Amino acid sequence: MSRILFVFGTTDGHTAKVVATAAEALRADGEGVAVVEVRSDGPGPRPEEYDAVLVAASVHAGGYQRAVFRWVREHADALNRMPTAFFTVCLAVLEDNPRSQKDLAGIVQRFVVKTGWRPNLRKYVAGALLYTKYGWVKRFIMKRIATKTGGGTDTSRDYIYTDWDNLRAAVRAFAADLHAAPPKTSAATP
Repeated sequence: MSRILFVFGTTDGHTAKVVATAAEALRADGEGVAVVEVRSDGPGPRPEEYDAVLVAASVHAGGYQRAVFRWVREHADALNRMPTAFFTVCLAVLEDNPRSQKDLAGIVQRFVVKTGWRPNLRKYVAGALLYTKYGWVKRFIMKRIATKTGGGTDTSRDYIYTDWDNLRAAVRAFAADLHAAPPKTSAATP
């Protein structure tokens, strides 16, 4: 059993559901999982206390939640010394458009460069259109975006595009790799 930390940020709540589903799959396989939503008003968890760290954040207006950015940047050195994965939750995953895919890859790359973190795994997860949770301005903007990209436009309901089975398979493969990796050794002391 590994001790896995799953840190996340969410704007409308869907990334929290993504993380809960992924953590549930890991726990069902016997992994010890701590789930923490990082916030701006606290230090957050220490990655050094875990065997591996998963980070999930959603893309909004070309970037991620500030609290996730700050936490990752603050702990980049520790994260780079351990197995890690970065889950990007975004509707652009659904677009069969090379430009959208390039833009999304650029958002992820800017995050990685600015934080100094080098995740072992980068995974894109399709998000959701949560019209019933949006204010009227965001609902209007999201409907316009959905119209252009072929998403759902009935604003009286929500649309969940996440492939839950694919998500579970990804976190299970990550955990399997943890168990397959050779144990960490420390330098001998004189």
